[in-house]
Amino acid sequence: MMHHPMHLHGHFFRVVNKEGENSPLKHTVDVAPSSEVKIEFLADEPGEWMLHCHNLYHLKAGMARVVKYSSFTPTPIIQ
Repeated sequence: MMHHPMHLHGHFFRVVNKEGENSPLKHTVDVAPSSEVKIEFLADEPGEWMLHCHNLYHLKAGMARVVKYSSFTPTPIIQ
C-alpha cells in the first residue's frame, strides 16, 4: 500500500476540502492508499493532457490517463 502523487499536466486544480474557496491550488496531490481526493479545475487549456502517478513504476504499470478536450483537433505536426 503506497501513496500516489497524482499529477495533472497543463492545469492547476483545487483540492476540494472544507476550506471551500480557500482550498489550495496544486498540480500534484498526494493520494493515500485506499482513499480518494476530489479536485476541480477550470477546463480552459484545450489539448490532450496526462494525468498520472509520479511514482515512475506506477506510471509504467499503467497508472495514467489522458485528459482530452472533445473540441480539440491536433495540428498535422502533432499528429
